[in-house]
Amino acid sequence: MSREARSNLILFAIVIALSLIAWYQPGLKKIELHYLTPLTADEIHTIVIERETLGSIKLSKQNNNWFLQEPYQLPANEQRINTITALADKRSYTQFEVSDSDLSRYQLDKPAVSVWLNHHQFVLGKTDPIKKQRYAMNLNANQTTGKNTVHLISGVIFYQLRSALDSFISPALLPPQATIKSISWLDKTLTIEKGVWHLTPEAPEVSSDSIAQLIQFWKQAQASKVKSNVSLSIDNETLSQSKSIIITLALPVNEKETKIEKIQYLIIQDNAQIKLLRTDKQIAYWLNPRILKLLTEFIPVQNNKSR
Repeated sequence: MSREARSNLILFAIVIALSLIAWYQPGLKKIELHYLTPLTADEIHTIVIERETLGSIKLSKQNNNWFLQEPYQLPANEQRINTITALADKRSYTQFEVSDSDLSRYQLDKPAVSVWLNHHQFVLGKTDPIKKQRYAMNLNANQTTGKNTVHLISGVIFYQLRSALDSFISPALLPPQATIKSISWLDKTLTIEKGVWHLTPEAPEVSSDSIAQLIQFWKQAQASKVKSNVSLSIDNETLSQSKSIIITLALPVNEKETKIEKIQYLIIQDNAQIKLLRTDKQIAYWLNPRILKLLTEFIPVQNNKSR
């Protein structure tokens, strides 16, 4: 065998040996990851959040969409819900056991936040002063083991759970999966019959494309800000002078049934700001004036087709 062939054989053997070492990692202990709960985010269908001094919030998943159940019955902010269901995937960086008398040291005897994901209850205590992570317990798991196991998890979820109620309300003006049946505003009414939209009073200059565009704007419209109980700060004179928008919707109850619901919005002009006040819920949706124009005026649709 030539010297070059022997060198290549030695190099090949070295590569094989290094590959085996990298694969089996002799002498290294395999890292075992721990999580606060075996639940996954997709398995969660109900959420209850109890917040000290802030009140409780109850949510449920219906037809793959999240809705507030308490204190309002409204579509929920999906982005906020995603941060809450992420609790199911939170890694537990440290676990240790404590006695009942030591729970107060971690603020787990009277937690600022308690959460139920389905039937699994979790409590969050104070922040670890060194690691800046949050103390938490899975009460169902602790009941099973008969031990007070404390976990350290990322602390960001605590502030998400204690966010203002308004941040849990969807900024969308219409519920998900809603079918618009009619819209009445100012002196106009749009109704659909056998798949065709009709405008009353008739306006020959308004095209069917412009009508379809307005309907689409309503389906996609979102507020820049949502606030509850705003009607308390609006005087009766302002309310009586406000113009209204009434929308009739068909909402799915299940795969076979739908229900009809009417939503009334009052248009509140407050200096340079515009709010749509949903009168039945006392919820206000802040809108850019340009968005309100798209929702209340028939904008000509440009034809981009080449001649």
